[in-house]
Amino acid sequence: MSSPDAATHPTTRDIPHLERLRHTLSVLGASGEDVSGTVPACYSGIGFGPELRAAESRGEVLLVDADRLYHGE
Repeated sequence: MSSPDAATHPTTRDIPHLERLRHTLSVLGASGEDVSGTVPACYSGIGFGPELRAAESRGEVLLVDADRLYHGE
């Protein structure tokens, strides 16, 4: 699951972006969708804030910058 506004808003991604994705997953789960294997993903050409980087290190989110997008891991 990804944040679709990433390409149109040139700002650093941080926890509010992840919280929106978590809320969406919660709504989907409450409606009966199986989201148990879903990992939220945030994309940014600008960068990621420290709290979002910490969430990535805990395995809570997948962060994709331009280098990762075009060249892989």
